Amino acid sequence: MNIYCLIPVRKDSTRIKNKNIVKIKKKKLIKYVCEKIIRSKKINQFHVLSDNFEYFKCVRNLSKKVNYFRRSYKSSRKFSKTEEVVSEFLKHQKNYRKEDIIILLQITNPFINYKILDEAIIQFNKGKADTMLSVSPSNKFLWKNSNFSKPLNYNYKKRKFSQNIKNYYIENGSFYIFRRKNFLKYKNRLHGKISLFKMSKESQFEIDDLSDLKIVRKIIS
Repeated sequence: MNIYCLIPVRKDSTRIKNKNIVKIKKKKLIKYVCEKIIRSKKINQFHVLSDNFEYFKCVRNLSKKVNYFRRSYKSSRKFSKTEEVVSEFLKHQKNYRKEDIIILLQITNPFINYKILDEAIIQFNKGKADTMLSVSPSNKFLWKNSNFSKPLNYNYKKRKFSQNIKNYYIENGSFYIFRRKNFLKYKNRLHGKISLFKMSKESQFEIDDLSDLKIVRKIIS
């Protein structure tokens, strides 16, 4: 069984220009994140899936385990789903086993590190889930917006203290773990029985727009 870490990065980004190479602690985002994860003792190979070789050049000297996969124009368009580039990668891999484990990692969440990934892999292998995703704990009062709003996780007639709101989590977009054979079957990063890997509360701040970037830079200072 092999364990691959796939790191998809596109040249174009909508809300932040060149988002994947914005600076975090004076380092380009892709390098900042990759330096934190390549020490993993569980992951066999890291693959940067990109339409821009310049992004790969930022990290290729970090480890011999870091590889480049050129994604197609089809999987690099503005509204292309990440699943498309994962499918492309798996299609081009010749030496594989059905039970190979894939870690889909998004560098827009810089709160990741190799210890988190190794622990998540151990937990995934011990469990019976088909998919694992990273989450952040939340004790916020959640509401659904419609014509007439309704609370999702509490009864406003019997309002709780926020510290008593438990077992609610935010998908933080850091990583997803699944087996090769199941992805090829479902064509989706999430499928079957899904388990959660809990990261820190601060990891809820994924870099999606400029306001997120300001917050992350303030936390990671």
